[in-house]
This record gives sequence, C-alpha cells and structure tokens, in this order.
Amino acid sequence: MALPSSSGRRGLRAGARSSSPLPSLNEDRTRLDRDLEELRRKEQELKALEEKMKRRVAELPKELEEKQRKQCEMIRLRALATATYADGFSKPLDKRHAAQRSPKGPRRMTRPEERSARLQFLGLCAVLAVILLLLWKSLP
Repeated sequence: MALPSSSGRRGLRAGARSSSPLPSLNEDRTRLDRDLEELRRKEQELKALEEKMKRRVAELPKELEEKQRKQCEMIRLRALATATYADGFSKPLDKRHAAQRSPKGPRRMTRPEERSARLQFLGLCAVLAVILLLLWKSLP
C-alpha cells in the first residue's frame, strides 16, 4: 500500500503529477476577469449615481427658494382675499361689496342698481298685465 503524500491531497500518489492545475488556473482567471468586469460595471453605475446626486444637491437650494417664494405668494394672496381692512389701520371694509373688489367671479349689483332693476321688473310686469287685459277683452 502506498503512503499518502505530504501535500495532504487525497487520491494523488507521491510520484504522480496531475495536469489539472493549468485548466484550474484558466478557470480561476476567467472567473476573476468576470468578477473584475462586474465590479467595473458597478463602479460606473455608482459614479453615475454620484453625479446625479451631486446635480440634485446643486439644484436643491433653487428648488427650496422657488417653493418658499410660491408659499409666500400664496400666503399673500390668501391674506388679500380674506382681508377685512383696506390697509390694516382703517375701518373694516364692507363685506357685501367684496365681490366687486375681486376680479374673478360675477359682479354683484349695488343697492341703487338693485332698486332700479326691481322697478324696471315691476314696470314690465304692469305692461304685460295691461296687454293681457286688452287681449282678454278683445275675445268674443
């Protein structure tokens, strides 16, 4: 019976040489090349992500400033829409005529205009009543 080799490998005799180290080296080399290529690809992805984040960080102050400006504008518009004083120091404004001050929405009539329209409506109703009375009297 042969003694095991001092290298600790099983199945190999002390005097026998294996031709497998060269293919094993080639397989290791291809695996390492594949791993290296994958690492390079990941590095490129990380660099692209880093550039994207740097651009985002550079644009962030502008975006925050724009957002702050829009908020201030909205606050100012809301304050104008709900103001009960013209300048804060004068007497309260009459809320009945608030629609006339705002450019949007239908315009409300003032009291003299309402009075005039009411009289005009009553006059037209009277003319219609007279016409209907004359037509009724003219029937045989």
